[in-house]
Amino acid sequence: MWAELTGVDVVATGRASSTDLAGTGRRAVSFYADPVAWLVVEAVQAALASAGVPVTDAVAETGMLCASTTATRHTMRTVAAGAARGRVSPLRFAGANPGSLAGLPCIVFGLRGPSLLLTMPPETARPVMATVADAWLRHAGCRYVIVSEHQARADETHSVTCLVVRRHRS
Repeated sequence: MWAELTGVDVVATGRASSTDLAGTGRRAVSFYADPVAWLVVEAVQAALASAGVPVTDAVAETGMLCASTTATRHTMRTVAAGAARGRVSPLRFAGANPGSLAGLPCIVFGLRGPSLLLTMPPETARPVMATVADAWLRHAGCRYVIVSEHQARADETHSVTCLVVRRHRS
């Protein structure tokens, strides 16, 4: 779809997947994020590594879009189980925020453009993300927009596809 849009070039792609969310992500005592958010970070890192343009030189002008139906369901279940036992970890509670799928890559890579998570199936979100990315590239001061799509299959395989887009240069 992105290649079909006039005025937008795809400059990089990245992918990441996991069949074991419990083993995905970085763990630190004072910092927790949902494993799917770490999977998005991994896909963004792969895309940035494959970019033929210096995207990381423009972090102040790079936006982040993400689409996911389930977002942080893994952490939400953990928080719900803790609440049922009468104890909720404040770190896990913050990590259950669905917006962390778009927010964690901004923290890790220093992105300071706009960010947005669409909690809907990625195939449904694509036209919306294309419209938002185009608006950010035209009117919000973005040189690049990173677009990530998270898919979760019934067998608990999670995958993230990531694109880096920019305005077409003729």
